[in-house]
Order: sequence, then structure tokens, then C-alpha cells
Amino acid sequence: MAMVLLVAVALIYVIRAAPFEVLGEIRPGTVTLSAVLMIGAMQIVFLLLATETWRRVVKVLTGANVGLFSSYMQLAAVAVGKYVPGKVWGFLARTGEMHRKNIPVHMAVMSSVVEQMLLLAGALVVAVGAAMVAVPQLRGSILIAGLAGLIGIVFVSMKIPTIANWLLRKRMPNAVPVRIDGYHPIGILRFVLAYAMIWLLSGAIFSTIYFSLFDVAVTAERVAALVLGNTLGIALGFFAFFAPGGIGVREAIATIVLAPFVPVREALLAAVAYRAWMVLIDGLNGLVLLIREAGRNNTLPAAVEGQED
Repeated sequence: MAMVLLVAVALIYVIRAAPFEVLGEIRPGTVTLSAVLMIGAMQIVFLLLATETWRRVVKVLTGANVGLFSSYMQLAAVAVGKYVPGKVWGFLARTGEMHRKNIPVHMAVMSSVVEQMLLLAGALVVAVGAAMVAVPQLRGSILIAGLAGLIGIVFVSMKIPTIANWLLRKRMPNAVPVRIDGYHPIGILRFVLAYAMIWLLSGAIFSTIYFSLFDVAVTAERVAALVLGNTLGIALGFFAFFAPGGIGVREAIATIVLAPFVPVREALLAAVAYRAWMVLIDGLNGLVLLIREAGRNNTLPAAVEGQED
């Protein structure tokens, strides 16, 4: 019931808050069917890669074997929960999903925190690479700053299990400490690269939307700028706790970053169009969650009746 309420509140907020009126400037015939199919195919690969990467993160950090569909349900819960004011609801939804798989709460929280660190590290890798192509005159400074940031994130990520053990001992002195054998810098970097691929796919979707809307030449610098604007918009939108789903904040950041490279109107329209696409995908995720919850609610009474007989 809680999950149903979460999905309902999230969808209502999205429908009321998303700036869909800006899309009125886009002519219906602008986007071709081939572009839509390409965007859809990339979105499917994006979801599959994100689902599999998260499943492997959970395996390394908790030892639990989470199925592909269950991993997708966790990602769907986060996608829907982020729209509920407070930002914490997506996090709680994922923890609830993991609890159903008998993963202890402290392990679920720890793995979610680590995953966020790895996700941001992947964004950093993509942003640095895109910035080096888009702004070649600052390539050296960007590379040094990026490497420093990446080393810092890896170092902090390595310390998270230690922090989790300390918090666990404070709350439950007799609890068994968290031990993660496969958690080392090389393993962390592999996950960072996996998340970097996910960010690249997101940037590719955004770029395809832009080039399908506007008749402009496809250049390496322009693609790099689009990937950079999309990555920074989404990554920095994570920290906009006052804006559920980062609505408005992501689009503003992406537009500001893209302003030196493309006309502001084009950047804004592309950002809003991408938001509309993501709302559609998140809405489908919410629908899958609702169907799953309805099936579970119907199964539980039947199971109870079977036990009584």
C-alpha cells in the first residue's frame, strides 16, 4: 500500500510540475520515427545496463544474489520516489525493496550510499572527457581537476564500509561487522566505468533528441557540449533537495552549460523535451510498480487462505 501511495503522489507531482507547455514550440513532424526508435533502443540498453550494474553492486557489497527483475524494481522505485518532495523517498523505496530480499537494513543503506558515490564518479569521468573535447584550450586543467576528484571519490568510497561498521557498533555493539572481500580500488574503478557508460548513454539520448529537433551539423565539439550539459544538469540536480526530481534545476543547468555552444532557445527546448521523455519512462516504471504491487496484494490473501485450509 505504501508503494502504491508513493507512485501516486510522484505521478501527480510530475504531471503538475513538468513544464510541458514549452514543448508547444516543437512541431509534431520535427522528430522522425527513426529518431524515436533510436532513442527508444538506447533507453532500453540504458535500463538494462543500469539494472545489471546495480545488481552486481549489491552482490559485491551484500553477497545477495538479486535477480534482474528485482534489480529493475529497485531502480524503478528510486526513479518514482525522486519526484516526491524530500528526495529521501527514492532511497527509502529502494531500502524497502532490498528488505524484501532479506538484505539487512544497514547493508541496504550502505550499498545505496556506495552506489550514489559510484554514480557520481561515473558522471565525473564523462563530464571531464566531454569538457576536454568541448573546451580543448583548458584540457590540462580539466584533466588534473578530474583526476583529483576521481581519486577523492574512490578514497571516500573505500571508507564507507568502515563508517558503516562504526555506526553499526554504536547502535548494536554485538552486531557482526560488515565485511566485503571483493571491495577494492580496482573493483571500484570497474563500477565507475560501468556507470560512466550509463552516463554516456544518457548523453547520447539527449544529443539524439537535440539533433532530431534542430537542423544543425553534427560535430564532435557540439556532441561533447551536449553530453557535458546533460551530465552536469542531472548530476547537480541530485543536490537540489528542494526540487523533486530536479525539475527545473536540471534544465536550467543544462541550458547554462550549453549557452556558449548552442542557441539558448535550442538548449532549453532540448532540455525540456528530454525531461518529457524521462517523465514518460518514469511513468512507465511507476505503472510496472503498481502492477507488481497489485499482483502481490492479490497473492498474499490467497496464500493466507491456503494456510488456513
